[in-house]
Amino acid sequence: MECFENKISELRQIIARQLKPLLNERVIIADAPYYDNIGDILIWQGTMDFLNENGVKLLRNYGAGFFPFPPLDKDVTIILTGGGNFGDLWRTLQDNRLEIIARYPENRIVMLPQSICYHDKGLIEKDSDLMARHSGLHLFARDQASYEILINHFNRNHIHLAPDMAFYIEPRQLSLYRNSDDGKNLYLLRSDKELHQDAPTSLLEADVTSDWPKSERTKRIIRNLKRARRISRDLRSHGMRLRPIESAIIFCGNRFIRDSLIRKGCEFLRPFSRIVTTRLHAMILSVLLHKPVEYIDNTYGKLSAFAETWLHDFPKVKAYGRN
Repeated sequence: MECFENKISELRQIIARQLKPLLNERVIIADAPYYDNIGDILIWQGTMDFLNENGVKLLRNYGAGFFPFPPLDKDVTIILTGGGNFGDLWRTLQDNRLEIIARYPENRIVMLPQSICYHDKGLIEKDSDLMARHSGLHLFARDQASYEILINHFNRNHIHLAPDMAFYIEPRQLSLYRNSDDGKNLYLLRSDKELHQDAPTSLLEADVTSDWPKSERTKRIIRNLKRARRISRDLRSHGMRLRPIESAIIFCGNRFIRDSLIRKGCEFLRPFSRIVTTRLHAMILSVLLHKPVEYIDNTYGKLSAFAETWLHDFPKVKAYGRN
C-alpha cells in the first residue's frame, strides 16, 4: 500500500542521511545477535542490507560474545548493532559493548540506534565516563526519550537520532509475506522481563495469543556455537588460533540463525490482518509487511517512545484502545 511505502521510504532516507557519512569503506560488525530474539535479528538484517546497498565492505560479522578482539587497521570502523539493550536491563550485552569500546580507542565505533533504559542512575555515570574516553565513538538513539538520555549523560561522545535499522531490510525480501492474511487477529504477548505488569494477558478479539515462535533447532544451533566459542577461546589461550572454527561460527550465525529467524518472524505475522503487540519489532515488522498494528507498552515505554518519535503521523500504527 502506498502509505506504508511512503513511510518506510521516509525512515530509510533518515537512516541513510545520518549513518552513511560515518562509515568508512571497511567495517566489521562486532556484536551481531547470535541468539533467538527475532527483533534483534531484524535489526541485523537491516544493517547488512544497508551496508550492501551503500557499497560498504563488511570484513567480518562477529556475534555478540563471540568477538575475539583481533588486531584492526585504524581505518576500519567497528559497528555495534542497535536494539533495546543499552543500559542495565540486559547488562551482559552492555558490558560486552563497553569492553569493545575500551579496547579499540583508535578505531571509529558506531553504535546503531538503541532504546536506553537505566534503573541504576549511578551506572549511567560509570558507563558515560568509560565511553567518554573514546573520542571516535558515535552513539545513536532510536527515539526521542533515549536521545535525551544521551544528550544529558553521554554528551562527551557524538550523539545522533535515527529510526530502527530494521526499516532498511531489502523490500524484495519482504514482498513474499505481504498481501496475505486470513482475517484473524493476533495478540503478540511478550514473555520476558520487559512485559509491563498492567499489560492484559489476553484480548477478547484475539484469535491467537502468542510470543514470537521458538525453534528447538535454532536453540540447538546456538548451544553448538557456544561450544565452538569455548574451544576457540581455549585454543587462543594456548597461543593457537584455528580460523576455520571462527569462520564456521560466522557462517552458522548468518545462515542458520539470521536467515532462519527472519523467515520465521515474517511467516508468523503473515496470516493476520490485525496485530496487537507488546514487542516493538512486531510493530515494526507489521509496518514493513503493510499491516495495521496497535501497541501496548513495555516496562519502560519503549514502544510509545518509538511510535511518538517516528510514527505519530501514521494512522496505521496506534496505541491499543485509542481511536
